Amino acid sequence: MALLADRQNRQRSAPTAPPRGDAPRPNGLDGAAVLRAAAAHRPSAGVRAAAAARTGGVPLRWIVGGVTLVLGLALTYLVQTGGVATTGYDIQRLQAARADWQLKNDQLRLELAKRRSLAWVEAEATSRLGMQRPASVTYLGAPAAGAR
Repeated sequence: MALLADRQNRQRSAPTAPPRGDAPRPNGLDGAAVLRAAAAHRPSAGVRAAAAARTGGVPLRWIVGGVTLVLGLALTYLVQTGGVATTGYDIQRLQAARADWQLKNDQLRLELAKRRSLAWVEAEATSRLGMQRPASVTYLGAPAAGAR
């Protein structure tokens, strides 16, 4: 009885280390058994050969790779086409904005030329500022520079 109690105490107090190497695993499978179980689920060489025969002798990974390549190229084409269309719309929008700015510049040049004309200055002076044309103009003569 003492031996049994001593053994139970040692099992409770001893830390349990994770299984390493070829030590038995908790589920009862060792490393070799796990590898055998995994190999049992892989298709045999005959099954793989039959699948290759159904695809015309081309391995399935080549078919998947080819389909992936074609889909990648199609996606790249669509992205490039979308980028070109977006750039075309941007160019049209910028050309319209440029035409608007050129029209505004032409209008400002016309306004500047109008305001520089003497007729406009005279009209503004009489109408807005209340100035009038003089009734008579008197000119004064300045003495010559050499006569003092």
